[in-house]
Amino acid sequence: MSQHILSVENLTKHYVQKRSFVLRTQPGVVKAVDGIDFALPVGATLGLVGESGCGKSTTAKMLLRLEDPSAGKILFDGREVQAATGSDLRDYRTNVQAVFQDPYSSLNPRMRVDSIIAEPLIANRQVAAVEVRDAVAQVMGVVGLNPDWARRFPHEFSGGQRQRIAIARALVLRPRLMVLDEPVSALDVSIRAQILNLLMDLQDQFGLSYLLISHDLDVIAEMCAEIAVMYLGQIVEIGPARDIVANPRHPYTQALFSARLPAHPDGAANRIRLSGEIPSPLDPPSGCRFRTRCPHVMPICAEVLPPESELPNGQRASCHLLSEQSALSS
Repeated sequence: MSQHILSVENLTKHYVQKRSFVLRTQPGVVKAVDGIDFALPVGATLGLVGESGCGKSTTAKMLLRLEDPSAGKILFDGREVQAATGSDLRDYRTNVQAVFQDPYSSLNPRMRVDSIIAEPLIANRQVAAVEVRDAVAQVMGVVGLNPDWARRFPHEFSGGQRQRIAIARALVLRPRLMVLDEPVSALDVSIRAQILNLLMDLQDQFGLSYLLISHDLDVIAEMCAEIAVMYLGQIVEIGPARDIVANPRHPYTQALFSARLPAHPDGAANRIRLSGEIPSPLDPPSGCRFRTRCPHVMPICAEVLPPESELPNGQRASCHLLSEQSALSS
């Protein structure tokens, strides 16, 4: 068994955009995800962060087999996911489950809670009705819901309770990996900590691995062992969470984490404000994609894609500044 439950190699998703006279769009290729690499160790949490439109959710869709990659590989326990069919595909979908952002829209309002939670179990395994009932009651208890509420409809629950239902639905198959796509962003602030604590407790109890997608940097810093930072379809920095939070090395990561509130109310907020807007993935800049907004831009940034520089602590970032510093130090 691989020490990494999940790894992706040169993962790419391009969408062909046709000319539209109504919307006044030109033909081209939208580079939603453009050659990313990362690995998720067994039992750990990897955070995927970046501004809206950077490719986080497209990456999640490919991992869940909701989208096919244009290129690259997805490996689960060392086996290629794209090649899985039949029982192998069913096994993959059993072991990889998802919790989505909005518990108000991710649950079918016409189904009772027991049917919602049991649906993946019935779809993927041949289980007797009494076993289904027992499994639903057990998993509801695990996520902190009263099993006596199983015959209620989603609208009878609060937002936090609905997200617990969504977690129970993902957990009922006893998966090994859960893709958490903004799991608390639609919840009240008072409820978020409860759901995050639940997810961490479940990870300890069942040895789960998490891919956590979020724009909330405090959530990422609290939950993750490693962080991967995406910008315009590419990973610009990846490494141990504590090191990236304390000392981000890529200029984009520095700007991103400078937007966090200070840990202490009296602390100074040294916000790095970026100029301009994110370029279109239909026509990304040449060389470094961040160069149009970078405060440290150099002539080489427009000409050459920056190489990935690895630091002694395992932190890796793609920036010409780092490669220059490395050359000077050697």
